[in-house]
Amino acid sequence: MADHATLPAASRSSGHQANGAAPGSPRQVRPVRRLPGGRAVVGGFLVAVSAVGVFAAYTDALSSPDRSYAVVTADVVAGERLSGADLALVPLDLPPDQQRVAFADLALLDGATALAPMTAGQLVQSGDVAKPAGGANRAQISLSLDPGNALGGDPGLLGAGERVRVIATFTQAGAPATETVSQDATVVRVLGGSDQLGGSSGLTVVLAVPPGDLEPIAGAAAAGVVSLARTTGLAEPTGP
Repeated sequence: MADHATLPAASRSSGHQANGAAPGSPRQVRPVRRLPGGRAVVGGFLVAVSAVGVFAAYTDALSSPDRSYAVVTADVVAGERLSGADLALVPLDLPPDQQRVAFADLALLDGATALAPMTAGQLVQSGDVAKPAGGANRAQISLSLDPGNALGGDPGLLGAGERVRVIATFTQAGAPATETVSQDATVVRVLGGSDQLGGSSGLTVVLAVPPGDLEPIAGAAAAGVVSLARTTGLAEPTGP
């Protein structure tokens, strides 16, 4: 009894500190906190990168239209002919209905005539301009032709947009002579049968030609026989 009662106070104190609890209380076991594993860290990183990418794509779509359309760069009066210097392409988001009447290619407006005044920065739409048939700097002339001299009138060969050469045949000193009077004409329209006034059995072909070819073509039609030769797909002519 005496020996137990005289147990050193230091021993009792050290035992209390080692157990981390008051003497006689049950021992507490605390879970060990572990750091996330390598797979968890990589997965979290990929999720973060994906979120950043989606956000960047969303903001980029809002700030950068993916198509550009023609606008005028200066004020334009009605009747003025447009050129590349009067136009610029500007990135714009347009609804489908407006996309169909806008121009994404400046070349399509080269030589077009303004039908109404336009203000600098205004979007050019198809109702604002009249495009020259056959291209810029072209005049139009019509020819009455026999189908045999116009590729049989075949719309697959002589449709709008086809390039043709206008050839005239004359009689000189009792012998036939042939001459090309327009090297690079463009078919605008072909009228035949019921499409023509009076329902003629021949063809009327409307051509877009350089202004200098108008008189030679008219003279050939009055003095000789005119034929059309299809040249679509051939290299552009370099001279007479």
